[in-house]
Formats: sequence, structure tokens, C-alpha cells
Amino acid sequence: MVEYFCQNFCKASADCEKKRDKLASDVFHGVTPFCDWFVFWFGILSPINNEWRRVIVIKFTISQVFRIHFLYKIPIFRHFQWIFWKIMYNPFFSLLSIFMQHRLIATSIPYMNAGPHMGHAMEFIIADILARYNRSSGNDTFFLTGADEHGSKIYNKAQELEKETLEMLDENVELFNTLHTALHTTPDEFIRTTDQVRHWPTAQAIWRKLETKGDIYKKKYSGLYCEGCEVFMPEKDLDSEGNCPIHHKKPLLLEEENYFFRLSKYEEQLKKIISNDTVKIVPEFRKNEILSFLSEGLNDVSFSRSADKMPWGIPVPGDETQVMYVWCDALTNYLSGIGYSFDQEKFNRYYPTYLHVIGKDISRFHAIIYMAMLLSADMETSKNILVHGFVTSAGEKMSKSLGNVVVPEDVINVYGADALRYFITVGGGGVGEDIDYTQTGFHNLYNSGLVNGLGNIANRTSTLFCKYYPDGISTDGFVLDSEIDKEIKFSYGRYITSLDVFDLRIGYISVSTLIDLANKYFDEEKPWTIKDDPEKLRHILLNLVEILYHITILVAPFLPQTAEKMREIFSLTDSKLASFSIDPDFRLTRESKDIKLVTVPLLFEKK
Repeated sequence: MVEYFCQNFCKASADCEKKRDKLASDVFHGVTPFCDWFVFWFGILSPINNEWRRVIVIKFTISQVFRIHFLYKIPIFRHFQWIFWKIMYNPFFSLLSIFMQHRLIATSIPYMNAGPHMGHAMEFIIADILARYNRSSGNDTFFLTGADEHGSKIYNKAQELEKETLEMLDENVELFNTLHTALHTTPDEFIRTTDQVRHWPTAQAIWRKLETKGDIYKKKYSGLYCEGCEVFMPEKDLDSEGNCPIHHKKPLLLEEENYFFRLSKYEEQLKKIISNDTVKIVPEFRKNEILSFLSEGLNDVSFSRSADKMPWGIPVPGDETQVMYVWCDALTNYLSGIGYSFDQEKFNRYYPTYLHVIGKDISRFHAIIYMAMLLSADMETSKNILVHGFVTSAGEKMSKSLGNVVVPEDVINVYGADALRYFITVGGGGVGEDIDYTQTGFHNLYNSGLVNGLGNIANRTSTLFCKYYPDGISTDGFVLDSEIDKEIKFSYGRYITSLDVFDLRIGYISVSTLIDLANKYFDEEKPWTIKDDPEKLRHILLNLVEILYHITILVAPFLPQTAEKMREIFSLTDSKLASFSIDPDFRLTRESKDIKLVTVPLLFEKK
């Protein structure tokens, strides 16, 4: 969206140049200070929480007014104030919905037969980083997660524990909410599939849509059913010993009459929308896996279970002898979570889903079954599916039998939430790859990247600054070193480009580039040795402060607690300066007349 406005912005200027109308060109190019002033004092476009994008929006609007006046000779200057205020303030003329993108970012909903594990923490962290990034970029972002609470595994587990099913579910849901708090993840909604007010009506409404389309039918079926996956599995998908390749257990042979969904009907449409990236699957090799699976042909899928055999579920509309199977139950949380059946305004605002963050073991269910359901319901399909790997332990899958399970809270209690977020971000090889956890590897990464990297430069800069300039430094006459300025712009470019395609690791490397630059600059310039040259010392410290300011901005989605502590270093009271918005062209040392830092406790303690 911003690129679109930039293009029009430049085009309008070029048109003015071509007409050789110097006045139009001068006014057009000189509008930036006016826009900055206007945004700052009147808070125009305040819902767009990114100063850089606000200015671009205003520039674009004003440029079009000048363009109409000078190119088409329409005398609208006298009406300019009226037009501008109508566009910007009157809700009936508001263009804010054009300038702000509404984005739904959703995790899969964890199955509530047990408490959370490291894989859940991984998924929550990835989604939270991308949600925070989108918010800081000016997008209206809704982060959705929840709980998958129906099915035979849950019912049987409650029986085994001699508990009421809902009692067990409430306990496990609380464990997941506690993990969100510990991780500092910030979902906007936690939807439970046992919610009979919000979720059940949505699931049943979608069922009726598919039924009306003729895509649900009833038949007797005999097949191999994996309780762990809660799916019927063809023999070709089993391992050499006839076990489920994920749960390593033999599936049960079941025969019953169920409702089926005509998944096979949508095979060609699915191939098309995935091949042409209408539904973009990231990374590419996961997309290829889905296309390969589609090339083998699709079978219709079971859509219900007998209520006699599996009583814990949502009743099928019009047939209470059957309960909904996982597909039309759990997958419709992406609709109920944003108000499909009870808040149409919110639903229209955030639908379709901008991004699903899911594990590689359930990619088929989302990319194939859920997308086919949306096609059947004549609804727009999701935009992106990010498929992540697993967290392994010393190269092996974590399991209780191997005794290698890593509990997220145990790591957080020793190192802090941001350390775990950092590990999930940079600990793997790339988008979609597994991340291998070892205590030694985690410990070394923490000390090298956080203690000796980010923590070191923040502490050294603020301590030295406060030692020699406790009352602050004037920025009068200061010019940022050109190489530092270029590096900041480059880091922003790579950062934005990477996170826009969900590559967290490369996104953080952009932050690390600035951290390394600052530490190297500090070591080479040795500011502690030149206290007798106050002008040079001032210049070095202001360069370091500028870098540190942008590190604080860029690190925030990844390490929110750390970024909050870093903001305290700057002790900024000016709302514009303290917004810490993503803006490649903003320079603190240019916008602030003087700068004062304060010291804060060490960001990271060496372990």
C-alpha cells in the first residue's frame, strides 16, 4: 500500500515537472515540513500509528489537489481547506480504511488433551512477533488463537483422569493462558470450541452452507482411524510396520455411517489457487509438498462421528445422532474468533485471514481441507500460510518416553521470556526448518547474542553518556556519519522486506547488523579515552545514541520486554519522539534539540 502511494507521489511530482510549473513542484516538494507539523500538532490520521506512513498519506492527498489544480486548470485552491477537512475528518468521507490494512494473524488452536509444550511456545512466539511487527507498521492487526476442545482423545483423557470433561478442559486452557502471559504474547482473542454462544453457531452455519451446496452427504465407511491425529488414514500413509508415522501407533479399524465432505470436487481449484499463490504457502518446499499431495488425487473426507461412540462434540444440524468431526468444528475457529455469527462488523473488518501460522504436521488440513471448505461456502480463501517446523531435543523429537521434553516455563524462569523468543527467532536454519534445542546451544546463544551483543552496547553507551553528560547533550550542528546513516537505512530495508515475507531470522539479522555496527564503532573510537576532546566525544556518543534508538525500534517485535527497558534509557517525553515508530528516514539526533539518557539495570545477566 505504501509503495502504491509513493509511486503516485512521485508521478504527481513528475507531472508537475513536465509542465514546467515551478510553483507546483516547489510547493509539492516542500510539503514535508508542513505535514510533519500538521501530524504532530493535530494528530491527523491517528489510527495509523506510524508517523512515516501518515506523512506519506497526507503528501499523497495534497499532491493530488495540486495536480488537479495545475494540470487540469480546475481552480480548487479556494476549496482546498474544505476538501481536506472533509476527507480527513468527516467519517462519511474518511479514507482511513484505504490507507490501513486490516490483518488477521492466527495460530492453529492447540488440542486441549494436555498442557502446552515447546512446540506451542514456538508457534505463539512466531505469530506474536509478526502481529507486533504489523501493528508497529501501521496495520490494524488482530491476533487470534484458542483451544480445540472436542474429540475422542479429550473425552477419553477426562475419563482416564476421572474428571468431568469441561473441568479438565478449563484446567488445560488456564495452562495455555499462563504460557501466553509468561511468553509476553498478546493475542486479541482466545476462542474456545466449547463456546456455545460464539463458536457453535458458526460451525453449524458453515455446515449448513456446505450442505446447501450439495457438498455433504451420508454413507457407511470402513477405514483405519488414528486417534492421535483424529483422522482416517489410507494404508499408503502408514509406516512399514503399519503404524501412524507421527504417533507410532497402529490405527483402529472403524466402520460406521458418517457424513462426508466432497473434498475431491475441489481438487483442481485447490491446485490452481496454491500454484498461483492466491493462497501463498511459505516456505516454498512446503508448498511443493502440498502440490505433490494434490497430484496424487483427493478422496472425500469424513465430516462427522456417531454420537454414541463419540458424544463430546458439536451436534450436526438436523441430526443429533451425529457430532461434527474436527474439520467443521476446529477449523471454523478462524471465523468464530472474529465474530462470524455475532459481530458482522468485526468479521468484515478482519476477514479473510491474512496469515495462518501452523506446524508442518497439520499443513494439509489447512491448505487443503479448510481452503476447500471456504471454496464450498463461497467465501474468500486465506492469503498466506506459514508452515513452521518442530522444536527437537538434541536432534530427536521431544517425548516423555525419551525423557527429553523441555518445558517452556523452565527456560523462562532461568533466562527470561525474551531469551526464549530470541532462540525461536534465530536458533533455526531458516523459514520452516526444525529448531534443535540443547542446553549448551541455548546457553551459548544467549550469552553471545544477548549478553555480549545487545546488552553490552546498551549498557556501555548509556553508562558512558551519563558519566560525561548527566544533564544531556545538545544536537545543535551535529551531522550523523554518512556510513552509519546508510547502514540504518539498509537495515530497515532488509528488516521490512524480510518480515513482510515472514522470515524472522533474516529480520533479526537486520537488528544484529546495527548491534554489531555499534559495538564495533564503540571499540574502534574508544570514547572513554577522549574525554579531553568534548566535541569529538559528543559526536561519537550521538552517533551511538542514533544507532541505539533504531535498535530499540527494530528489536521490539522480537524482544518486547527488552525494548521496553531500552525505551526507558532515552527518557523521552515528546510523543512524536517517544513513539518509536518504524520509519527509515527518521533521525532522533535531527528531530530532538537535545538528548538525555538515563542508566537502567543490565538488560541481560550473564549465565
